[in-house]
Amino acid sequence: MTELQTISKDAFSRFGKVLEFPADNKEPFHIILTEENNPWRIAVFRYTNKEITVVENHPTSMESFEPLTGITVLVVAENETPDNFRCFLLNKPICLYKGIWHQVLALTPEAQVKITENLEVGSEFYTYPSPLRVVLAPKPMNPDME
Repeated sequence: MTELQTISKDAFSRFGKVLEFPADNKEPFHIILTEENNPWRIAVFRYTNKEITVVENHPTSMESFEPLTGITVLVVAENETPDNFRCFLLNKPICLYKGIWHQVLALTPEAQVKITENLEVGSEFYTYPSPLRVVLAPKPMNPDME
């Protein structure tokens, strides 16, 4: 019989990396692992913002977002139409295509995602004329279903 263990940095260090912030790290972005021969990187990103004014895209890199903690809204738009954005509850891992405008918002006090992307990432930025806020609103009842 094998004992079931809890994953911790020390217990798992022989097998891989735990995707979390070091206890003493106060920065919002922390690169956990890179691969120099086939350059890519894995990072964790934490945020508390409830609104955005700027979105970004990476013309030469796809980028994954994998929810870790908190509740995240992912704002996305196609490259040619950054003002025609859509908002998604990030409830499962995704990978954005190259050139997709994107940004994340936290619906909880703090949220974190894991990001995988090329080691060198070029970015372009687009600024909205006014802040974008996302709020949860109750869905109206359908009178036909009563």
